[in-house]
Amino acid sequence: MSRFNAKYFFLFTIFIVIVALSVLFAQLYSEQLPIGLIATASYVIAIIIAIALAWLLTQKLFGTESSTAGKETISVEELFTYTHDPVTNLPTAQQALKAFESAIKSSTGQRYAAVVFKPINFQQVNSLLGYHNSDILLLQLAYCLQQKIVNNKKLLTFGASPEPVRIARLQSLQFLVVYDLTDSRFDDQSMLNELCQQLGKAVPDAMSFKSYSLNFELAFGIAISGEHGNTVEEVIAHAGDALLNGLKSQQVISYFDNSSILYTQSQLARMEAFRQDIHDEKLHCYLKPQVNIKNYNIVGFQLKVHWYEKSARKPLELSEFSELAEQSGELYCLTRYMFEQAFTTLETLHRIGVYQRISVSLASENLFEVDLVDFIEEKLQQHGIAGKYLMIELNEQVMLNASQRVKSIIDQLKSLDISISIANFSGSYESLRYVRKMAIHQLKVNCQQLSNDSSNRVDKAITNALVTLTRSMKIPLIGTNIDRHDASQAYIAMGGELIQGDIIHSGVVPDEIEIWLEKWYLQHPGSIPPEARPSIY
Repeated sequence: MSRFNAKYFFLFTIFIVIVALSVLFAQLYSEQLPIGLIATASYVIAIIIAIALAWLLTQKLFGTESSTAGKETISVEELFTYTHDPVTNLPTAQQALKAFESAIKSSTGQRYAAVVFKPINFQQVNSLLGYHNSDILLLQLAYCLQQKIVNNKKLLTFGASPEPVRIARLQSLQFLVVYDLTDSRFDDQSMLNELCQQLGKAVPDAMSFKSYSLNFELAFGIAISGEHGNTVEEVIAHAGDALLNGLKSQQVISYFDNSSILYTQSQLARMEAFRQDIHDEKLHCYLKPQVNIKNYNIVGFQLKVHWYEKSARKPLELSEFSELAEQSGELYCLTRYMFEQAFTTLETLHRIGVYQRISVSLASENLFEVDLVDFIEEKLQQHGIAGKYLMIELNEQVMLNASQRVKSIIDQLKSLDISISIANFSGSYESLRYVRKMAIHQLKVNCQQLSNDSSNRVDKAITNALVTLTRSMKIPLIGTNIDRHDASQAYIAMGGELIQGDIIHSGVVPDEIEIWLEKWYLQHPGSIPPEARPSIY
């Protein structure tokens, strides 16, 4: 039985006893009515005393027990465990937030700077020593930093112990100190830079564990209350953002820039606009013909996509908004949309007797999922198209960064008789090894800077070497971005045959591919394939 039920059962028992006494009293004096005043008064007093004693006894038995049961006593050791990080023995982020918020609320007009910092070269320690051993080095680092600034009264203390604790442990490898700028006689930046230098000098020249030693380097991100946020959470978060931006730009000390908030909001707006356009199918696909310049035979098409962003002066290519598409979570949806366009166009080409491949670019290795292979296989069966008429195009860097899982997905695509093309081929040793190992079907070299004069000798030499190399490897090489006649002439002079660029066409809308082919075959009758329907020309 719970204490709550036992308490009320006890009171109910007292009530029954009082009722019983009342009945007994009534029986004793029933024959002596009317009852005397003294007897009545004595009875009432007895009842009151009984109720009071019952109430006191109930409180004694149940009230004290329930109140003490609800309050668990916590020892000093347990309190320390709850409020401090077990690795560094520093206050946790929650404890630091409480102390920081209490300091800001204590009086108006207070100005504080949150300084978030981390050792930037610590990741290799985890990989080499393991987390347990690296925690020992982290404890040494935290101790050195705390000892260096323990007497700096401008820094908030986060601990409840008599000895001040000026540093707190945030998530991951990040640490926090909070500097009081309220009564500073110097400008904020000089004082904070001096603090960061003080912390940097606190790091030992070399910290060792067994036979391993490491020189720690610190990077700092700074945000000031009032200027970079109105709440404690905002200020600390913005200091962390400043640290991340500083790491990207390789700056040791980085201050939060309020314009980054506007940039973030702008990026979110762009992501939302792109998400809406992809769902409304407002992106524009077009085809870049690939032609053998010797006989003007069409050897294939590359499917490209444009996004007409409202604020942009010109349409954006896939390479210019693929990162935005990935951040918004719509890159896979975009890729499926491109494949849909490719299969629809292949159906049109096959209907008029033109059997050429269409290549579709995969902008990120994150697209290599089993779901994509299943989707492509389903579309091949749905449209009745053989896999050899579809080509997957990868950027060379995506190819070099490919994991074993990605390579396995590529093998699955090749098992469907789908060809693989590598764009922006550089001819590096690593690329050549991959091309030989993976049996690539086509290579592309960027000829945008190519010219027919004496300029750009290095580009011409590299392109010339790639033309010779691919010819000996018997792998088709397509010169892309050939938009000028001098670039075309230079490429042909090197022995290049297959070209793609504005010199052929700036981009054919898929719905107009039949019209464009009719014009092309009228201009170049020798390039008409034997399977083409007579109506095409």
